[in-house]
Amino acid sequence: MHILLSVLLKTSLFLALISCTSWQVPGFWGGRDGMDVLRTYENDYGSRIEQYLEIAEDDLINSYKRNQYQMIREDHPRAVLHPRKDITLRELVVSSHEDGKITDQQKADYLKKCDELYHLWDKHWKSVDRKARRLGFDR
Repeated sequence: MHILLSVLLKTSLFLALISCTSWQVPGFWGGRDGMDVLRTYENDYGSRIEQYLEIAEDDLINSYKRNQYQMIREDHPRAVLHPRKDITLRELVVSSHEDGKITDQQKADYLKKCDELYHLWDKHWKSVDRKARRLGFDR
């Protein structure tokens, strides 16, 4: 019984030491913990802008799929039915570059991606306009 209690106590102590979050020894379990990206995320504007660009592209595609019928049938302003996503992202990229938070190369890459977002948005509206004319709706 005494041996079992001793083994249980040592095992509990060992598990407590392993799970202690304040005990960070690099290389203890074969390297870093992989959380460095999250720790520096707040200061890494490039990563955030890349994610915003990805989200904006997904949002444009989903908005087009969801609102395609209304875009064909109804004569509402484009900013209401299927808004552009590149405008605010361009402003974010330019202001981040002016503040020195992204490099010249990153600015060029992100503005190119904003151009691609605009072309995708424009392609959606051209497709809808063609379908509306084919179906006889006034645009």
